[in-house]
Parts: sequence; C-alpha cells; structure tokens
Amino acid sequence: MIARKSFLIVASSFFTRFIGWIGLVVLVKIWGDFGPEALGTIGFAMSFVALFNVIADLGFSQAHVKRISEGKDLGTCIGTYAAIKLLLTGLMATIVFAALFIWKNVFDKNFSDATTESVIVVFIIYYVFVNILQIALVTFAGRKEIAKRQIPQLFEGVKTPLVILVALAGVNIAGIAPAVSWPEFLQPLQQFLADHAVGSLAMTYVFSIMAEFFVAFWFLRKYPIKRPDWNLFKNYLSYAMPIMLFSVVGIISLNVDKIMIGFFWTNTEVGYYFTFQMILGIMSILYLAVGTVLFPTISEYHSFNNIPKIKELTHIAERYISMVVIPPLIVVIVFVYPVINIMLDSAFLPAASVLLVMMVYIFIFSVNRPYGTLIRGMNRPDITVKIGLAICISNIVLNFLFIPKDGLLSFAGINGPTGAAIATTISTLVSFFGVRIAARRLSGIKLFQTHTIRHIIAGLVMGGVLYYLGYQIALFPVINWYHLLMFAGLGLVIYISVLFILREFNKDDLKFFLDMLRPKEMLKYISSELKDDPKK
Repeated sequence: MIARKSFLIVASSFFTRFIGWIGLVVLVKIWGDFGPEALGTIGFAMSFVALFNVIADLGFSQAHVKRISEGKDLGTCIGTYAAIKLLLTGLMATIVFAALFIWKNVFDKNFSDATTESVIVVFIIYYVFVNILQIALVTFAGRKEIAKRQIPQLFEGVKTPLVILVALAGVNIAGIAPAVSWPEFLQPLQQFLADHAVGSLAMTYVFSIMAEFFVAFWFLRKYPIKRPDWNLFKNYLSYAMPIMLFSVVGIISLNVDKIMIGFFWTNTEVGYYFTFQMILGIMSILYLAVGTVLFPTISEYHSFNNIPKIKELTHIAERYISMVVIPPLIVVIVFVYPVINIMLDSAFLPAASVLLVMMVYIFIFSVNRPYGTLIRGMNRPDITVKIGLAICISNIVLNFLFIPKDGLLSFAGINGPTGAAIATTISTLVSFFGVRIAARRLSGIKLFQTHTIRHIIAGLVMGGVLYYLGYQIALFPVINWYHLLMFAGLGLVIYISVLFILREFNKDDLKFFLDMLRPKEMLKYISSELKDDPKK
C-alpha cells in the first residue's frame, strides 16, 4: 500500500507539474529573452515573502502529522492546528505589510522592477492561501489519506491556461506584441495584461492556489472540527519547539540564494536559477512522495517500538528511489543543451552549468530523504535540528562565498546561479553524512547499501552509450524532442539490462512496479478513501 500511495503522489504531482511546464514553455517561447527576466521577478518576490512566511509554520505541521498518526483525537487536533495556522498566518501577513511600510516611509526607499510592490502583495495573498490550505492537506497526510491530499493539487493545473493567456497578450514594456490577434471585445483585457505582464503572471499563482484551496476544504467538510485544546497545543508546542529554529533557518537557506543572486546580479540570473528549480520539481516528486507516506508510517511503527520494520522500510525506500531517479538524471546530464532547448528555450542555454550541478544535488538529496524521515518518525526532531542548522548555516555561508561576481570561485568562472547551485550541493553533502550517522546511532541501520553503487554503475554505462551514440557517432545533426524520447527509451533498456546482469533487478522488482501501476487497484484505493467517513 505504501508503494501504491507513493505512486499516486508521483503520478498526480507529475501530471500537475507537467501541465505547469506546458504553460512555462509557451511563456518563454513567446516572450523570448524577456522570459528569464520576468520569471526572475516572480522568483525574487516569492522568495522575499517566503522569508517571512516561515513564521506561519514553525514546525507545527510536522507536529500535527505526528500527533494524528499517534491516534490523538482527530477533531481536537484539527481545531487546534487550524487555530495555530490562522494565528501565525495573520502574524506573517501583518509583519510583511509592516516591513513594506517601513521600507517605503521610514527608510524612504522605492521598489525596483525586481521588487515591484504589487507583485510582493500578490504573493502575500498567495502564501495566505498556501498556509490555510495546509490545515486540510497536512491532516490528510497525517491520516495517510493520499488521494484526498493529491486530488486538490491537480487543480493547480488551472494556472496553465491562465499563464498561456498572459503570454499571448504580449508585454508592452519589452516591446513584445500579442502573439495572436485578439477579438475586439477582448482587446481591453489584452491591453491590461500587456501593461501589467509580470503582475498578471503573478496572479496566475493566486488563482491556482485558490482552486486547490476550495477543493481541499470540500474534502475536509465531513471531518470533525472541535474547539482548540490548550493541553494539546502545549503537546504540539513540545514537538515543534526543537525544530522551530531549524524551520526558520531552513526557509532562509532555501530562499536566500535567489535573494542574493538578485542582489549581486540581475533578474535574468534569478530567472535562470528559479526556472531550473521549477524543472527540478518534476524530478523531486519521487522522494517527496516517499517521504510523505513514510513519515506517518514510521511514526506508527515507532509507537509500537518496531525498529526492524522501520529499518526495512527505510532501506526499501532508498533502494527504489535510487533505482528510479538515476535514468532521468543521466539523460539530462548527457543531453543538457537539447534538454534546455526543448524543455524551455535557447534563452536559458547560458545557464546549462547550473542544471548540471543541480542534477548532482537532486540525486544526493533524494537517496538521503528516507534516513531523514526515519529520524523524524522516531520522534527525534532535536537531531534533525542540529543537522539542519549545520546544513543551513553552511549553505548560507557558501552562498556568500560563491554567488558574488568576485566570489571565491570566480577565477574559475563559477559565480552567480552556478555558484548558488554548487553551494547547495556541498551543503547537501553535509546532510548526507550527518543524517546517516545520526540514523545509525538511533536505530542501528546500515550507513550505505550496495544497491546504490550498482545503480550508479548501470547509470554510467547508460550515459556512456548514449553519449557515444549522440555525440561520437552523432546519429542526428540536431536532437529534437522525439529523438530525446528515443534516447531515453534506449537508455532505460540499457540501464535495466545492466541492473539485471548485476542481479539488482529481478522478477520481484518487476512485479512491484507492475502492481503499483495497476489502474484497477489504484482506482479501488482512491474510491475507498474518498468514501471513507472520517467521523467513524
């Protein structure tokens, strides 16, 4: 069931992000060189508000999942968590507006195009909906009701037609004419969108999160919601307190790179980095899915002190994440320039090195995720905090060293978004060893598995063959999207064949994947969950 739930997260998240990617491609193809700049403005504004949005959680979401998975009264949990989220969200919005007021009126500072005030206000609204939405989604996650958690996220897809609409309207400040001729009665709308192109693009995020919000709360309508309980709040607080500082520093670490790129460079460089992070979101689905399902499951096993089962689940999760994540990473690394040109636009080709470094980061982070989940699931957030602080501080320091134009590695041409990617990757290596050592001390789990080494060997063989066919023999003078699919399919066959030779892929693995993909069983699971009465 863990596999089926994880696959449901992967499938639904992939669909949502794939649809989102279509809108992104249309935007950058139509807007051309203005695309990275516009997306950089969006990324900067999102990161700016996200720095304040750390106030709206402070570890209480993890506490909510933990207490629900332990069997605490559901209605009281929801009521207490909802009160906490509403209070913290209101505090966040108040502080951001106060910061804007002080910036403008006390320091007498204006906003550049990178930090347009209206765009920041739009993302304040966006994060308000994001935070309140968590009341429903985190509750579903705590009950391991993955269908109810994922179906609302499919409605993020409404952003794609809205993004395409904004893209087709053109951009007056950049001299980009409308891509199509609009009917006369729609020309006032087209003119408005073209005059406020970046702000209109920002509003597409708000409309998409609103759609998800209403669907999620429709699912939540039958759940018991009781008055907040002071004792339960203290119980939540006792779990959240150790990870509050980690949450704050973690959010800063996650967003400071884009803020610093915008400070030392321009919107265009922010756009490179922000856009590649969105693309990587498609590849990060798997480890996020496993972590979502694994955390409450490990928490439940921990409540029965079933350490052997926890170790078994962690190793299985790591093995399958490693096995699945390597083939797409190899394809991107070998064909990085065609991938960028096909998935985005030639305007992003100058930042190819950023994507290459991020591929290394995504692999390290992915295979390490189950070990971090083990630590949290065994009710040791204090360990997570200590490791997290080391990671976040190292990331922030490395960003300061690598991002500036005259940074520590600038002599080698490494700075800006590439420097930020390297800083993130190095700090993730700190996490890799720290988390595994801590997990071993806590549960006795092995630090490394030979499975991952075999997957890497198979990936290297796959990459070598694809490089030879694509560049040495040069089967195609120009690699188009259908060529890329052909190479990917061939690479997958090579990869699985090598794993089979290394005795790393067998009938049980094939059965595992086929069972996970069975649509009849998936529909049965979704139907049973949606019909389930949470009050019983």
